[in-house]
Amino acid sequence: MLLTCPTCQSGLQVPDGTTALVRCPACTTVFAPAVGLAPPDEEPEDKPKPRKRRHEDKEDETPENRDFDPPDEKPQKRRRRVPEDATNRLSPEERAALRRAFARAAWGCKLIWIAFTLFALAMILIIAYWFQIAFTDPSAAFIIAAGAMGVGYWTLGVVGVGLCASGPRSPGHGGYAIAAGVATVLHLVLLAVLVGQGTEISHSATQRDAGEGRWSLVPTQLDTLTFYLSFLFYHGEELVPQIENPLPVIVGLAELVRNLLVLMLLSCLARAAGDEELSHRCTRAAGFASFGPGGLSIVTFLFVAAIVETNAQSTTFAKILFSTLEMGIYAILMGMLFPALMAARETADACEEPFQSQLPRV
Repeated sequence: MLLTCPTCQSGLQVPDGTTALVRCPACTTVFAPAVGLAPPDEEPEDKPKPRKRRHEDKEDETPENRDFDPPDEKPQKRRRRVPEDATNRLSPEERAALRRAFARAAWGCKLIWIAFTLFALAMILIIAYWFQIAFTDPSAAFIIAAGAMGVGYWTLGVVGVGLCASGPRSPGHGGYAIAAGVATVLHLVLLAVLVGQGTEISHSATQRDAGEGRWSLVPTQLDTLTFYLSFLFYHGEELVPQIENPLPVIVGLAELVRNLLVLMLLSCLARAAGDEELSHRCTRAAGFASFGPGGLSIVTFLFVAAIVETNAQSTTFAKILFSTLEMGIYAILMGMLFPALMAARETADACEEPFQSQLPRV
């Protein structure tokens, strides 16, 4: 008998009396023979819609014209163009001037780095001097050598700050350059007045002659900031260093501000060279060098309070402990400026080859 596929309306011949399900060879629809014998007008209302053949689907598709037909999906946002490097827009003369500015900044950072190295060596000599005080008569050679290194420290520092101030411009460079220059000059003037007067903090543990005392003033006055709390509360005690006038403390404070501004100037130079990470390290080194003396003053105050309150300041053991405290103070001062030393060295390398940190790493 002849059956009609209810899906694609294709005709197919099957044996008479067939009751098994029939599969349409055209659309592979499976249906009962009774459905195929029904006339088209009696088909059920929920009959599935005829499915087009694969070749018919391809024929009905309209070819897409990419040049004129817009895509159905939403257009993607256009990516923002990366700004071109500022150095590519400079003229040859401006590039040469920028290279000279980086070269001056590199030399300035090198001088500051050498100056901090001399400061560390001076602290080692002062530690050796106090080590002698604890066990034997001290030798003035250590203090004189430390003072000579202090002269080199300040001289190279002044020249280095001047060269760094003439380096490449970056956000904040001008302000920190002026502030660092003013702080450096002001500190040197106050230090010259202090050395001229020969005024220092007098230690009961040792006595120095006039020449030796002047040399001891040159390397640093940051140590005076560590005794001001002890002097305020125990200024009449024998073990506590006596501050004859506030000038040494003022010079120490000026030195602290000077170091802070110099390191912030190095941070601006590192940013100008394209190394943001190094710029942050310089800033952290500035904070470490600034808050260190404050922490030392608290530690020194607690030590002095323990010695004085126990009435052990006149004993030999207390004097040895005080000399050990002095050595520890100078060692910590040296350690506080060690990050500044490394930051100055790395900034010098960054200014010698600027923008190297922005190159992709293989």
